[in-house]
Amino acid sequence: MKVLLVDDSKAARFAMGKLLKDQGLEVEMAASGEEALDKIATEAIDIVFMDQSMPGMGGIAATTAITSNEKTAHIPVVLCTGNEGSKLEQMAEEAGAIGVLTKPPQEDKLKAVLATINVETVSEEAPEEEVAEEAAPAPAIDMDAIMSEVGGLLASLREHVSGIEKNLEQKLAGIIKSGEEKLQPLQESLKKVDERIASQVKEQLSMDAGNTRIQLEALRQQVETALEDIKEQEGKLREDVVSQANARLETLMEDRLTGLKDSISKIQEETDARLEEMQAKISGMQGALLGKAALIAILAAGAAFGAAYYLLK
Repeated sequence: MKVLLVDDSKAARFAMGKLLKDQGLEVEMAASGEEALDKIATEAIDIVFMDQSMPGMGGIAATTAITSNEKTAHIPVVLCTGNEGSKLEQMAEEAGAIGVLTKPPQEDKLKAVLATINVETVSEEAPEEEVAEEAAPAPAIDMDAIMSEVGGLLASLREHVSGIEKNLEQKLAGIIKSGEEKLQPLQESLKKVDERIASQVKEQLSMDAGNTRIQLEALRQQVETALEDIKEQEGKLREDVVSQANARLETLMEDRLTGLKDSISKIQEETDARLEEMQAKISGMQGALLGKAALIAILAAGAAFGAAYYLLK
């Protein structure tokens, strides 16, 4: 008979599968409820041992799917679980399971379950001459030996994975080293380019600084030349203003003296007859005229200097 053992634990499948094979049964394995349904749909399965707790489709759901399908309802399903209790047994019964087998399984309990579905074990099919030898109670399963073997397999797997990791690390280190060796010429080239650019920048900055100093010196010379021209023009302007003021002052004085002379001449013509009588007055008048002339000269000089100051300003 072909048995389908469904459990997501590899160690549990190994232990349960050994027990079933010891009973002379052909064992097919599945790691999930979905995989179990696929195998049942494509293969001739006589009995299903279904783990209760699995990721994805659990044992109860998978059992219900098998027993509710008229094409697979004839297949007996045994629910395997690490938890005991009347509630779980009730759930298994409602799902259509024929019984519940507690994990880790024991040979006597497994035989009892197989007996309920009329499965003949190896002990029942043994020849008569071997019955006496097998009459002794069957040895209990050495779970320690099984777990030790599983531990050895896991240790071997870890060692294999560790070897793969070390190999990958070595390959990665080699790739990194090779990449660094390939990048080294490029880094050196980039370093030379950086140095060349820095040198050109410094040279350009030096040239710019030199040009700036030359331009500033030329500008300073232009400013000095302009200042000298301004000073020269200022001196000429001062001389022109003073000259014009003096000429104007002389002209004003000449005009004023000419007028005074004309007045004196007229006065002398009109007062010839009274010359003797007015001699003293004429002398006084001459003194007064001289004072006025001096005052006029002073006023004219002040006006000339005022005009010069205004023009210079």
